[in-house]
Amino acid sequence: MEKIKILAGIVLFNPEIDRLKMNISAIIDQVDYTILVDNGSKNILDIKKIMNDFPNVNLIELGDNKGIAFALNKIGQYAVEYEFDYFITLDQDSVVMKNLVKEYKKYLNLPFMGQLTNYIEDRNNPIDRSKIILKENGAITSSALMPTDVYKSGIKYDDDLFIDKVDFDINIQLKKAGFKSYQIPYVGLLHEVGNQTQHSFLGLKVMTYNHSAMRRYFISRNSIYLIKKYGFREAGGFLIGDVSRFIKTILYEKDKIKKNKASIKGLRDGIFNKNTHLV
Repeated sequence: MEKIKILAGIVLFNPEIDRLKMNISAIIDQVDYTILVDNGSKNILDIKKIMNDFPNVNLIELGDNKGIAFALNKIGQYAVEYEFDYFITLDQDSVVMKNLVKEYKKYLNLPFMGQLTNYIEDRNNPIDRSKIILKENGAITSSALMPTDVYKSGIKYDDDLFIDKVDFDINIQLKKAGFKSYQIPYVGLLHEVGNQTQHSFLGLKVMTYNHSAMRRYFISRNSIYLIKKYGFREAGGFLIGDVSRFIKTILYEKDKIKKNKASIKGLRDGIFNKNTHLV
């Protein structure tokens, strides 16, 4: 059997260095080569210091923050240029399990495979992980594996989304192009949940994610962007989610006014085709 070449790419923006070292260490021996794509991190000198510990890793500096999608495209382009068969995309907070790539290799011949994803370790959400599942809209890019030929066919991460809903957009693109997104029956990722908190409302469990105002801007702005790109039937659920998020912010989160003002600005900019990177 001909050996396949797999690239791993990690997107960086002001990473926590110890966590980044764990991230790199977890993936580096599973793939043929690893690249870091840095979005203008303020601690770039700290990042460069650890490169001596990882000789088979290449650092690509973008100079400033061009967004997650732009950085993901750099990974895809690198895979094309250097003739890797597949590439895995990671964010700086995600640490993969030691057998992730070994497990992925079992499923490379699934029909119309556009990407493979796995299960995220979540002790608070026990679910059946014994079956392969088609993920039309819910596959995340962190730890996803994509065939380079799929990327070459015209599937690209949308730079205009900048930092939010990049996952959803790529899922829709794949589906419309006739590709499938598969979630394999393997827990392959430890992922930081950030500032997620749990609340109770009339006896029901309510989760809030406590995103920053800037993140809330892009969540709302990109909901409108995707509705305009794909239509309400395909992307209208994002706007419904924004309404729910708006209400939960009022009830449970700090900086309510700042965050909801950012959300409203995002909706307005989405409608009028504006894109404010700083809120």
